[in-house]
Amino acid sequence: MPPRELVLEVDAAISIYERASGHYAQATREMIKIHGRIETLSRLAKNAKLQHGFKILRDQDKLEQTFEAIIVRYPNEFCVDVVEAAQWRLDNANNLQ
Repeated sequence: MPPRELVLEVDAAISIYERASGHYAQATREMIKIHGRIETLSRLAKNAKLQHGFKILRDQDKLEQTFEAIIVRYPNEFCVDVVEAAQWRLDNANNLQ
């Protein structure tokens, strides 16, 4: 079970994305139901495809609200390669399409 703070941050990030985009995060919410928060964030961070939510939050100057930022804030909850992928994405956010 992830720490309560992580759970709250993930839920807040989803809500922020939904407000920013005007869309319900159906696919992400379904992934979390099936795989849980840690596995869902891990899969998304390691996916070569840049997620729409990351782009939306980056473009609104809200990188600290992304799943990648949450992963970096809770490195002990994730595998090293997931934390590294999340950090890389944050470090290169402005260069990613």
